[in-house]
Amino acid sequence: MHKKILLLAVLIVFALAGCNQDVVATVNGEKITGAELSQRVDEAKASLEKQGFDFSGDQGQTLTENLRKQALEEMINDKLMLQEAKKFGELTEEQVQDKIKLLKAQFPTAEEYDLYLAQLKMSEEDVAYLLNLQEQVTKDVPPVSEDEVKKYYDDNKEQFAHPDQLQVRHILFFVDDGTKGYPFQHSDAEARQMAEDVIAQLKQGKDFAELAKEKSEDSGTKSGGGLYTFSADSNTDKEFSDAASALGQGEYTQAPVKTEYGYHVIKMEKKIAAGQYSFEEVKQRLTEELNQEAISKKFSDMMQEVKNNAKITNKLTDNEENITQQ
Repeated sequence: MHKKILLLAVLIVFALAGCNQDVVATVNGEKITGAELSQRVDEAKASLEKQGFDFSGDQGQTLTENLRKQALEEMINDKLMLQEAKKFGELTEEQVQDKIKLLKAQFPTAEEYDLYLAQLKMSEEDVAYLLNLQEQVTKDVPPVSEDEVKKYYDDNKEQFAHPDQLQVRHILFFVDDGTKGYPFQHSDAEARQMAEDVIAQLKQGKDFAELAKEKSEDSGTKSGGGLYTFSADSNTDKEFSDAASALGQGEYTQAPVKTEYGYHVIKMEKKIAAGQYSFEEVKQRLTEELNQEAISKKFSDMMQEVKNNAKITNKLTDNEENITQQ
């Protein structure tokens, strides 16, 4: 009996502590606490610090404050979207899995999918609700016609000009000691050895594209056999670009190429002279982009209307307004 009373007292203390947490925003009465915001900001800072950002001194303090405002705005929007999504009814576990099936299939491994969810700061169930919301809101958006796509192409031909380009295939093995947040972790020696093993298989006559599909850790090019097209003025890593430029058509690097990501094996497919992509070359991609743009606009317009009608308090921006008015 005494143990039960003690347990009840502990639970009451924790409940009261939860009630007294600093609330930094509310979305239609739903609270966002300072602790939740701090966790989001700390995670964002840790990620940015890995990229070389410095949060020390006055400049760091300003950067942190801006990060807090941005993070809180994102959290408000997330809550607003989930609230709106649940107006379409509860999803069963079977429906959740059905909604995320296509999304999940885009990731080569479960680890990469889990990393994506972690970056979104959402559960699988939350993502399913948002996918359902988008589907419900945009289901009446008509697909663009070929005439509309052609008109866009004709009106914006400058967008489809391209400089000299290199089309290569590559296989990547990440180097990460656990501090970079890459989807795979290998020591420098391990990643280099994996790349050397691939080169040995190529010398035995193995097909580069098939090896890329099987072994590459670059999820963006893996499914396409490592195919990657870039120009000299792109953001492609210099070591990668220099190594690729030195290859003749059909040649591959005889030693692993080290970049900031890890070790690559690169094969030259072809060099593409500067010119203009024809309509037929870009039609499919442009159609997909214009369809997605129409869907995004419909969803964005709907969410803006929802936000305009919502009851939102944001202590960070409210405090700024009060200071300005004083």
